[in-house]
Amino acid sequence: MRKEARVAEKARLEEEAQKLAEEAERRRKEEEQRQKDLAHRLEADRVAAVEQQRRKNWMKTFQLSSSPSDEDMNLLNYPPLTKRQRVRYLP
Repeated sequence: MRKEARVAEKARLEEEAQKLAEEAERRRKEEEQRQKDLAHRLEADRVAAVEQQRRKNWMKTFQLSSSPSDEDMNLLNYPPLTKRQRVRYLP
């Protein structure tokens, strides 16, 4: 009887160990999937932020209302040219 009890106990312990190993493997796979999902969301957020900044920069470049007109450009005060910057045009 004792031998049967030991065999049954050993089988129960092996089954319990197998269940624990399966549970650990399941948790590991779930964590891997969470990490992949997080990486995917972060990459999508990064791409969206880059695209948003690109559009914002494009709008700043070509937005007519914010760019100075020719008249405004003529009114800008530029510092005088240095001797090196002056160019003499020959007729």
